[in-house]
Amino acid sequence: MNRYIFLLLSIICMTMTSCLKSGLDDLPAFTDANITGAYFEYRYTVTGPSGLSELKTQTLSQTGAIDTTQLTVDMEVTVPAASGTFTETERDKVAVTNLCVRFNISNAASIEPVEGAPVLGISGNFSSPVKYKVIAADGKTSKIWTLTVILKK
Repeated sequence: MNRYIFLLLSIICMTMTSCLKSGLDDLPAFTDANITGAYFEYRYTVTGPSGLSELKTQTLSQTGAIDTTQLTVDMEVTVPAASGTFTETERDKVAVTNLCVRFNISNAASIEPVEGAPVLGISGNFSSPVKYKVIAADGKTSKIWTLTVILKK
């Protein structure tokens, strides 16, 4: 019986493979290396009901401009009013030196910090302008963008 199951599985595996190895069209890779949006949050911990620390995030509102000619992102970030676990004490801790940023970038592009800019996904210091390199999907085109942040409470 096991022999028949093995034979059946072997046949299924052989019929589910593709023989197409050539003749596929090469699609053009995107050459855009732009930042199209920047979003900020503050991360903090609170002690949960179980006595363990829980990571919380507070989204910060932002206004500003993205200049695709000068390759600059100038953002004014506003800290919202205290509410829930985001207490007045926690709100007072929000500073330009402990923000997290995330970006919207061109399709299939990648982004990396330049010249000591904060690593994305980790709280960092944005007290002076920082630079990020956006690499287009083609792997050849890249642009260095400068991010400037002003914090309002």
